[in-house]
Amino acid sequence: MSAAIIYLHAITPVHSGTGQAAAVIDLPIAREKATGWPVIPASSLKGVLRALLGSGEDDARFGSKDQAGAWCFGDQRILCLPVRSFFGTFAYVTCPLALARLCRDAEALGAERPFTQAPSSVDEQRILVTRGSALARNGKVYLEDLDFDAAEEEVAGVVAGALADILFGDSPDRFTERFAIVADSVFDYLSETATEITARVRLKEDTKTVESGGLWYEEAVPAEAIFWGAVVAADHAKRNGAVAGFEELKDGLVQIGGDASTGRGLCRMVVQR
Repeated sequence: MSAAIIYLHAITPVHSGTGQAAAVIDLPIAREKATGWPVIPASSLKGVLRALLGSGEDDARFGSKDQAGAWCFGDQRILCLPVRSFFGTFAYVTCPLALARLCRDAEALGAERPFTQAPSSVDEQRILVTRGSALARNGKVYLEDLDFDAAEEEVAGVVAGALADILFGDSPDRFTERFAIVADSVFDYLSETATEITARVRLKEDTKTVESGGLWYEEAVPAEAIFWGAVVAADHAKRNGAVAGFEELKDGLVQIGGDASTGRGLCRMVVQR
C-alpha cells in the first residue's frame, strides 16, 4: 500500500502546543488556521514514531540530511471532540465537514472510505444521534450549556458503527451510544470552548511557594478526543522502490505533545491500511 490512515484516540489530555501565548492562555494548543479546530502537527507524530521505531540518523523511512524521508505524514485532524453531556456523561461530537474531509482525503489517497454515507448538513438546533442513544432524554440532548432537538437518524448509526469497528472493536456500544453529529457552526463553537484550561505553577525550592512569574495557563484537548491523519509514500521512494508499505506501523500506545512526565498526551494509535 502507498497510503494509510492513522487514528489517534486520546487516553489522557493532549497538549500539542504552538509555543506562543494567545489571549489569556500562555500555552495554547495548535489549531488549524482556516477552521480554528484543534490539530496535531505532522512533525509531532513523525518525531514520536521515529523514536519509537528506533530510527537512526540515516533512515529511508524518516529521512536524513541528504535525503527526504520515504514516509510523508499529514497533520492529525480532529474527528470527534469529547463534550460533557447532561446524560450519558459525555458525547463523541463530530460534524458534516469533519466527516466529509476524512472521506474525501481517503478517496484521494486511494484508501477505502471508512463509511458509506454521511450527512451533508445539520440544522443548528438539531443533533443527530444513534438509535437508543445514551445522550438523549425526552427528545433533547444537552451538551455543556447548549440544548438540541435529538434526531435518531440511520446515517448517524452508519457512521458510528463504521468508526466503532475501526477504533472500538472490543466495545463498540460505548462509542456508538455516545456518538453525535452537530452543525459545522456548533462544532466550531465547541472547538473553542470545550477544551481544558489548566493553571500550572512553579514553586520555590526552599519555601514551596509560587515563584514570581511562576503561574501560567495551559490548554489541552480533552481525553477521549479522536484525531486522524494520512501517511503516504513519497514519489522518490516509489521510484526507487525504497518503501513497499507501512507494515512496520502497528497499533499501540504513543505519547504526543508536551508534559509527558505528568501523563499528558497518551494516545492509542490505530492504523487503517
